Amino acid sequence: MRKMLTSMGEDYKLNHRYDVFEIFSKVHTIIKDQYFFNTKEDEDDLYESSQITALIANSYGIFQVYSYREVFSFDRFWGIGSGRNFAIGAMYAVYERDISARCIAEIGIHAGVEFDKSSATPLRIHTVEMKT
Repeated sequence: MRKMLTSMGEDYKLNHRYDVFEIFSKVHTIIKDQYFFNTKEDEDDLYESSQITALIANSYGIFQVYSYREVFSFDRFWGIGSGRNFAIGAMYAVYERDISARCIAEIGIHAGVEFDKSSATPLRIHTVEMKT
């Protein structure tokens, strides 16, 4: 994935949900043609699947990409993985407190690990400054 994205050079932008859609549409073509991905999830799919679910968090926002290249943008927080519902609930519960985004994320991760048997630590958190 890193190789594909960095090889796009100047075209590689993830600044807006429309940019993310364009990039993942290009990625779909590449993984299908060059890496021979099976694009079927169900027998009667109307669209080809990229077989990718991704969460992108950068200085422009939080973007969720689903296998049919649907892209959603979130303004506060989001999660991915089997413990995400626990994590999102915990982050929602503390969001209005006077604590950092990093602290909110840690609380969410720990809730996911605590209540979801398929989630575990260690964890790694990266903090980025938002663009204005």
